[in-house]
Amino acid sequence: MRWRLKARIQNTVAKLPFGSERVYYAIQRTLGGLRSGQNHPIERFKAAVQIVDWIESAGRDFAGKRIVEIGTGHMVNLPTAFWLMGAGQTVTVDLNPYLSATLVKESNDFVRAHELEVLNLFGARSQDEGFRSRFRQLVSFSGTLDELLELMNVTYLPRIGASVLPLPDHSADYHVSNTVLEHIPPAGLLEMLGEAKRVLRDDGLLVHVIDPSDHFSHSDDSISAVNFLQFTDAEWDRLAGNQFMYQNRLRAPHYIELFRRGGVQLLRTEKIVDAESVAALRNGFRADKRFEQLTPEELATTRVCIMGHF
Repeated sequence: MRWRLKARIQNTVAKLPFGSERVYYAIQRTLGGLRSGQNHPIERFKAAVQIVDWIESAGRDFAGKRIVEIGTGHMVNLPTAFWLMGAGQTVTVDLNPYLSATLVKESNDFVRAHELEVLNLFGARSQDEGFRSRFRQLVSFSGTLDELLELMNVTYLPRIGASVLPLPDHSADYHVSNTVLEHIPPAGLLEMLGEAKRVLRDDGLLVHVIDPSDHFSHSDDSISAVNFLQFTDAEWDRLAGNQFMYQNRLRAPHYIELFRRGGVQLLRTEKIVDAESVAALRNGFRADKRFEQLTPEELATTRVCIMGHF
């Protein structure tokens, strides 16, 4: 679907006086990325493995730990992967109550149908007896969503923002997200970091995977990953400033600076740059003046991973 049409649909649905979330979910299930057969956990499992790899590379244990996930989304793929890898508990929060029992079932059905492929994602971890035991429980599970969450010791908290977590001080080990922070305004990110500092233990870590690309480009191959950078803030707000597609358009240096302003001592960062977007920027594509101080590579970064501590 062309991005401008998708944006018009999102803006129209967002303005409905009630039921906008249900209506947009129905559209996604029939025409969008939530269609039956599209909801597999592979990419999110990969992200979970990277997060745990980074945590362990910092000399920290993961087994038995308490994780706070920001941005649950429609499924519980990260909490599921964390549980398989030995997490003690995951508390997952989301301002939007998007979690769907139907989509979680479809995701788990994919795991059952592709056991070897899924096991291979976890590498040597899949040989651990604890992992194997939990994996057998997952593929044989046939209960309700609430029963699945109980099995995995996952606490789901909808309509809870990242800046006001109902958790005691210094009660969590790791604070994580996957492709969520690009949907939070800069001020909200600083508030999130302040709350993370409160709930994390003294040796706790933050690990966040961010996708700064134009998300419309994920489903419209006629535009580049930097397409949205051509617009002023006011123009972009009119086009996509709704609850379904808000993106802050921050670039990699902005995120790193925000984390530092929030008091985070960076331990590790990683960036992936999209070569096609760099070429577009060097061959006539003009970004708005808001971004004129950044290099093509900084503008065309489509993945940022940040790990740090307070």
